[in-house]
Amino acid sequence: MKPRGLIVALVVSVAINLFLAGLIVGGVVVARRVAEARPVAAAGQNRTPLWRAADELPFPKRRAFRQMFRQAGLETRDAIRQSRAIRREAIASMEAPDYNAAAVLEKMNRARQLDGQARSQVEAKILAFAATLTPDERELLAQGLRRAMAGQLREPPARGERAPIPPPEK
Repeated sequence: MKPRGLIVALVVSVAINLFLAGLIVGGVVVARRVAEARPVAAAGQNRTPLWRAADELPFPKRRAFRQMFRQAGLETRDAIRQSRAIRREAIASMEAPDYNAAAVLEKMNRARQLDGQARSQVEAKILAFAATLTPDERELLAQGLRRAMAGQLREPPARGERAPIPPPEK
């Protein structure tokens, strides 16, 4: 090979290596930023989303559950949005010079009431769906619900006791 050909090959090789190094560094930077932007789950709060409670069911039932859950979400969407708007308004009114604690409390109660209504609707849909399952499928759904609702099903510590520290995740 002539010296000119070696120089061209060397330049091309350096360019390719720089491109690959930049790609790797860029990937690492993006991965770190994504990891930092993701909220960190509190210890013991690693639970699955409620819509994943039916993951262990056979495919047709799992698909039916997710469709039911999506429909329930659409039906309760307005109440949830209204609840969030009321909460934002209540928090913003805390900054006002003429703060009225009773009015803010009333707004927060209204938001909580809307949340409760939405939750009741979703739970009623889940229970109606469970009635269509076989006993074995209901058992699988119940296990999925336990995983999804782990924090809500845990017994609170007795008065004066501390909550147990969950073991580290592997």
